[in-house]
Amino acid sequence: MQIPDRPDIPEIPAGLSDWVAASSLPLEVDVGCHRGAFVVEMAARYKTSRFLGIERQRSRVERCGSKLRRLDLINGFVVQGDGLELPSRALPARSVTKIHVSFPDPWPKRRHHIRRMVNEEFLRAAHHLLAVDGELRLMTDDEPYFRAMELASSQTADLWDEVPWDDGREVAETEFQRKFAARGLVPFRLALRARD
Repeated sequence: MQIPDRPDIPEIPAGLSDWVAASSLPLEVDVGCHRGAFVVEMAARYKTSRFLGIERQRSRVERCGSKLRRLDLINGFVVQGDGLELPSRALPARSVTKIHVSFPDPWPKRRHHIRRMVNEEFLRAAHHLLAVDGELRLMTDDEPYFRAMELASSQTADLWDEVPWDDGREVAETEFQRKFAARGLVPFRLALRARD
């Protein structure tokens, strides 16, 4: 898969390559991790897995990285990146057990829909990274975007099986999810399991 170079997204950090190579623990990726609440909490709860956060904004990456270091969570790591561009270059195929995408920018105006991250191309890139039976977990508060996610998953139906959201673990909430829940609302969710 050819991933275009982006001048605003740095090359693969040496620290990421070292971190990936240092362990064979199951690897989960949080795309758009914001300030890292999910990554930090999951790394603290589940020491037998690794959690990689991808975030576009440098200040958020620095904040999450600082928190991981302060708590000595060596099973957590965060890098600056956009979508799956960096993981697709840095990680081997079939090396990820779960990919989490929570509350991506909805780009609600019709002329901006092309900027939405979760589309058919994204789903194919996710499938390339996921181990067989690995999961892609999508969550949004924007119903039109959710319907577009469902459409993209139907367009790549040969790659996925839809599975129940509950994966048997106590899963940390993202910052956006907490805000949404505080208003008594439940987000739209879709869990897809990768076929061989």
